[in-house]
Amino acid sequence: MNIPENISLAAANTAGNAEMPAYSPMQASGEQVRARLLSELESISIPDFEFPWPCACSPDAESVEKETNAWAAAHKLLPDERYRARVARTKYGWLAARCYPRAGRALLQTIADYFTWYFLADDLFVDRVELVTPDTVPNLTAMIDVLDFNCLGPDPLYGESAWLDVCRRLRRQLSAEHFQRFANGMRMWASTAGLQILNHTHSTPLSLRQYQTVRRHTSGMNPCLDLVDVANDGPLSAAEYNLPAIQQLRRHTNNVVCWSNDIQSLAVELRQPGQHWNMVGIYAAQGHSLQESVDYTVMKVRTEINGFADLAGAMEIHAGPALRGAIAGMKNWMRGYQDWVESDTKRYSEEFAGQDADDRGMLAPRN
Repeated sequence: MNIPENISLAAANTAGNAEMPAYSPMQASGEQVRARLLSELESISIPDFEFPWPCACSPDAESVEKETNAWAAAHKLLPDERYRARVARTKYGWLAARCYPRAGRALLQTIADYFTWYFLADDLFVDRVELVTPDTVPNLTAMIDVLDFNCLGPDPLYGESAWLDVCRRLRRQLSAEHFQRFANGMRMWASTAGLQILNHTHSTPLSLRQYQTVRRHTSGMNPCLDLVDVANDGPLSAAEYNLPAIQQLRRHTNNVVCWSNDIQSLAVELRQPGQHWNMVGIYAAQGHSLQESVDYTVMKVRTEINGFADLAGAMEIHAGPALRGAIAGMKNWMRGYQDWVESDTKRYSEEFAGQDADDRGMLAPRN
């Protein structure tokens, strides 16, 4: 393999760091902006996103989906029957199958279980609950401790045993160094959740640039991208992983998934009790309509897709098997996520938005 370290990133970097409109806080409060956006929600048009590469899906999707639901029940991740029905219609196993279509069966199941745990923990610890509760810090630090100590705490919290099970399987399926790439991404998820909470304690949101920084890590996308190589043609070496161009491709992928999700999840996020600022809402808070804000975000996503395609094409000319596999895995993630939203999941459906957006009281408070 002979990948030039100085491969041009100029065009690619403009996608993530393009000049943004100056941020000027509006006099309207965050709740007033939210109410306005909810009133405009029914009239907006949300486009599909197209990619210059084909879709793919593991043939094991159905069995993986069945097993991850059983696993979630066994680890007591489903607080009640309503929540069990929500998880069943969300189809986290299908998300894994679409994003990692070439993964071996055992690794694919681990990833599906990780997705199931992650979405539930993120909803019940951060997104769909009160902004801050007495359990916020204990919940998040317990998940970091599982990564640091590879064991349960003295009084395990919700999701802790499931998270330990996922981590122990990944420790067996990855090298020690590779697991730490994944683990550091998850530590950043738990840590930047605090920045996301702080963002919502003010009447006006972060600037768009600041939001992008927080979103890159609170999304959980970085640890997901740490699995794309091993799920394809084998792990990247440290030298390959740290190539500036590979890191830029990861940022493109992260941005495409996160910012398109900011559009697709509007119906739910605008109804969440605490966390609701995303790229669309922040742009709208500058005085734009909801449709204008959606259109702006669509433009940003399409710029990222084009930036990825250009840079990936330049890199694939020189890439060895592992690097080409990792690039293919990033393509699968962007396309697989969109196909999951369009074809499989009800997670962001307007039909269930009112009941799914609010998880307050779902977990009994700790003494």
